[in-house]
Amino acid sequence: MRILIVKLSSLGDVIQTLPALFLLRKKYPDAHITWLIEEESAELVVGHPLIDNIIVFRKKRWLSGGANYRRLAQTVYETANFIKELRFYSYDLVIDFQGLLKSGILVGISRGKRKRGFYPGREKSHLFLNEKVPYPVASLHAVDRYIFLLNSLGCSCQSPEFFISIQQEQRERIAKFFQLKGITFNNPIVILHPGTRWESKLWVEKKWAMLGDLLYDKNYAQVIFTGSRQDRSLIRRVAKQMRFPGINTAGELKLKELAFLQTQADVVVVPDSGPMHLAAALGRPVVALFGPTDPSRTGPYGDIHRVIVRPIECRPCFRRKCFFNKCMTEISVREVWEATQPYLSNLSRQEVIA
Repeated sequence: MRILIVKLSSLGDVIQTLPALFLLRKKYPDAHITWLIEEESAELVVGHPLIDNIIVFRKKRWLSGGANYRRLAQTVYETANFIKELRFYSYDLVIDFQGLLKSGILVGISRGKRKRGFYPGREKSHLFLNEKVPYPVASLHAVDRYIFLLNSLGCSCQSPEFFISIQQEQRERIAKFFQLKGITFNNPIVILHPGTRWESKLWVEKKWAMLGDLLYDKNYAQVIFTGSRQDRSLIRRVAKQMRFPGINTAGELKLKELAFLQTQADVVVVPDSGPMHLAAALGRPVVALFGPTDPSRTGPYGDIHRVIVRPIECRPCFRRKCFFNKCMTEISVREVWEATQPYLSNLSRQEVIA
């Protein structure tokens, strides 16, 4: 049996689909499972023991190449090879976990006997399906929603399982990083991740700085800032406002290096973002700052985390930009710091670097 999982992006969405992968493998232990994913998140599933093949959809590369006439021929060539790869096998089951027009088109291009997904799908993605599962009436967390999609296949789940494959090279890189920066396990390790793609999810820069100083003053914490290359300037601005600037790793870590770094932290403080879901999947305590989005649908999965939400009438609005942004600006430094304290008084890292 051949199964094609279609979950392209983003990082958080891919992570939340991992328990569904476990269910499929449990139901069909001998199946050949392929995952279709965008290049940005592909590293997460590379080397996963339950996946037999990965097809990478290089959307951003091809879109930029199509706009550049010098790269147009190469883009056309690569796109043709991608379609050939996608249609190479006839799949017994294709599952669209994404539920968007882009994933629907790819499901339509693929050769599959059964093409399964939610109805109604966003952007009419259900038009490419021949097995339509009614969208759940109840408001379910994304993890539970993907599991719900598999229930009628006979897949049942008591406790969703996440697994992220981390190789020795990533562990060694972080070990060297700890040695270089003088990070020890004598004092708490706290990761602060200020960045997020939505402008409306950003917390106040000054408050990130105040939180970092408070963690240092009160808990003697070693504060590590993480983020993408685009977050470098944001974190530099935060650090300039701190009396005890933390360590800025923005843009320096690959995805699985970030994952292993998170396993060494006592707590991760982060807005609604992919790194929030990554830390939760790794079993690390998360203090999540939520504004325009709904934590019951996309919050950190599990019961060890703390979610901070301000009771603003207009939230959740799901807007990417907001002029007032009160749902985030009204979150206080004190309440975030207090939310970290249970994790800093009872240290329990998953694994310690030898």
